[in-house]
Amino acid sequence: MAILFAVALGMVLTNAPDSAANSITFDAMIIEVKDGDTLIVLRNKTRLTVKLPGIDAPELDQPYGPEAKRFAAKLVKGRVVTIETTQSGNPIYGAVRFSKNKILAHEMVKAGLAWTTSMDKSSVFGETQAAAKAARLGLWVNSEEEEPMPPWDWRAKKRFQ
Repeated sequence: MAILFAVALGMVLTNAPDSAANSITFDAMIIEVKDGDTLIVLRNKTRLTVKLPGIDAPELDQPYGPEAKRFAAKLVKGRVVTIETTQSGNPIYGAVRFSKNKILAHEMVKAGLAWTTSMDKSSVFGETQAAAKAARLGLWVNSEEEEPMPPWDWRAKKRFQ
């Protein structure tokens, strides 16, 4: 009886884990890149803000902030992308997939234009950040002389000025 009810409602019963069952995936057009980790998308004639989870890109008034924005725009602006999130709302925190399943947040870290916010440095982003730093890409170009200031410290410093 439960299966008939689920089928009548258009639902499919699976043994998927809760996180997958609660995920929301949709396609949207990137209409604006606010900065390296914040996008404006158009979905069903509605503008939504999307924040990239797991990373923090430099602020626009911070070194490499404009470069991060330009890089993200070059990859996704004007394109239809797939957004994967586990919650609805505005802003949406979600992975942005584009061009053969590339993930925008990963590409930002890989290019040295964003920090991982994960405390687990063995994560995919942590390993990617270490590789960008070793290759001295983007904000890591002078990291041997001076570590770049992460955006969370930059914002805190500006609040106290």
